Order: sequence, then structure tokens, then C-alpha cells
Amino acid sequence: MGYKKKNRITGSRSFKTPSAFPLVLLLVILLFSALSLFLSSTVFQDHLVLSELFLFLSMSLLSLFIAFVASYSILNNWIERILVSVVIVGSLAFSFTFAHTLFQLYEDIDLYEARNFESVEGIPSSFTYDGSKNGPDYVTSITIHHKKVKVSHLNITTKRYKEHFKDKSIQLNYLTHSKLAVDIDKND
Repeated sequence: MGYKKKNRITGSRSFKTPSAFPLVLLLVILLFSALSLFLSSTVFQDHLVLSELFLFLSMSLLSLFIAFVASYSILNNWIERILVSVVIVGSLAFSFTFAHTLFQLYEDIDLYEARNFESVEGIPSSFTYDGSKNGPDYVTSITIHHKKVKVSHLNITTKRYKEHFKDKSIQLNYLTHSKLAVDIDKND
């Protein structure tokens, strides 16, 4: 009589079991991502640049984590290979984009602490909104004289913008490298 292999109760696995080093690397990436998110939301809450810097570090590490986890998928057919490849490439692209913004914010730390901001004033030529379906729309960027400044972190709703700033000349103070707005004022 031959030995018959028992069927697994849980069904087939969809991931390869990583060896010790990649598993530790995944855990370290996830731990640093969580720590960065904690630092962003609590410790550096009053420092705009450090708060945003740690937020982008967390998002970059989380995207990298997703790419690593997807790379351990067992691929049985061509559709899975294409989809997992798209997830890996997309996650790496997001990770590099977030890392680029992170380095721009790092260059802006000294400028922020010295209160050395760039300034642009005038009537805005265009806006971008987040397009939220479940709540109010928020203004994400404002363009004045071909300078696009990010304002999403200021949490300006479109309703509030229309009440206070619509068709009025405004002044935006922003950081040089990241183009992150520090404040927005109405010109009188």
C-alpha cells in the first residue's frame, strides 16, 4: 500500500512562505511605517513639515510593504501574473513618488524653521478638489500666476473657500521645494 497525502483543511495557499530574512524585513518595514504614522499624528503635530514628512515616509513604506507582499504571491495563470505585476509596479511607483515628496520636505525643514517662505499673490486661476463622494469636497491645490501650491493639509472645504476667498485676491505663503502652503490670507 502506498502512502496517501492528506488534503489540507484550509485549502490551497495563495502565498509562498518567505524565508526568515524577507519575513523580518517585511516586519521591520511595517513597524517603521506604523512608527512614522504615530510620529506624524502625535509627536510632530505642531510642526507642519515634520508632520507631513513622517506621513509621507509612512505612506512610502506601506506602499513598499504592499509590493513585497504581492511579490510572494503564487501565480498560477497569466491573468494573476499580469495583475500581481501591475500591483507590484504600481506600489513601487507610489513608494518612489512618496519618497520624492519626502526628500523635498526634508530640504524645506530649515526654511520652515527660519520662516523663510516663498509667496505668491493674486486671484487664483484654477483649483483642484479631492472629489469626495461621502463628504464635503476639499481644495487640494490652488494655482496663481502659473504657481501650483498644495493646500490639502489646510483642510479648506469648497464651501469655506467660496465664502471667504471666491474671486478675491489671496496671498499664499509656501515652502520652496515641496510647494506646500504654510498659510493663506485674503488681500484687502
